[in-house]
Amino acid sequence: MIAYRQEKADVALDDALFLTDAGRYNLAANRLYYALYYAASALLLSKGIATKRHSGLITQMHLNFVKTGILTIEEGSLFKVMFELRHEGDYEDFIDVERADIEEYIPQVKELVDKLKNLIEK
Repeated sequence: MIAYRQEKADVALDDALFLTDAGRYNLAANRLYYALYYAASALLLSKGIATKRHSGLITQMHLNFVKTGILTIEEGSLFKVMFELRHEGDYEDFIDVERADIEEYIPQVKELVDKLKNLIEK
């Protein structure tokens, strides 16, 4: 399950890049969030922590990795930022994610996904 979630994180990240190039920024935001979600869920599973909701995953990441100093406050905040951006793009009427938002977050999400994968390997 851990390897499966890591693979899903990689696919979601690739999808985000493809969708950004295609000008589909709402969908790219969705895929960026899910790249983080899948990578974080893999990490939590590797520590024996299962969550059922997005809010539970974000809470567990903060409790187990931000508060302990393994992740920075900025890295922990990226989960919430990407969740909100995804939520706006998926559910809010007349609100569209901008290319500049996606381009700002792509490198941050890539870096954090890699870090989460490396934490599993340790």
